[in-house]
Amino acid sequence: MKIASYMLISIIFIIFESAILSIFPVEFFKPDVGMPFIIYITLFLGPGTGFLATLIIGLFQEILSNAPPGSMIFTKISIFLLVTFLKGKLYIDSKYSFSYICGGSVVVESFLFLVLSLLSKGELKNVMNVFFYIIPNAIFTGFISIFIFSMIEYINMRFLSRE
Repeated sequence: MKIASYMLISIIFIIFESAILSIFPVEFFKPDVGMPFIIYITLFLGPGTGFLATLIIGLFQEILSNAPPGSMIFTKISIFLLVTFLKGKLYIDSKYSFSYICGGSVVVESFLFLVLSLLSKGELKNVMNVFFYIIPNAIFTGFISIFIFSMIEYINMRFLSRE
């Protein structure tokens, strides 16, 4: 029940991000709203459900983005594997530590995207564009992840704790 609720919420956020933020010219403030859901589900519900969530979120972002084919799924699965391997080392005691992890994962995801572009095409055509947006996107994703973490915790306590 929890995974279905989280996936529905994440898909709504991704569609909202794709539909609303594409209207406004706010390239500087485009968070990766799928990343907090992938990290939360992987850390708190386990790697099996985290992989399922990663595939679904990656596919939705792949469909709604204009990134090279397969790049969104590759970077999402890479972040999932990194979070899974570091699960024992990552300690989330508040929404702020969760925010730091989400922001850091956006930075890692951007570097993975550059490596994938270099390996697949042999060129780094948009390297300056990616470097320009890494830090603002990581900060804004970290900021948004505070609210996502608070919302998920509220939903857990209010609706999903009754079993």
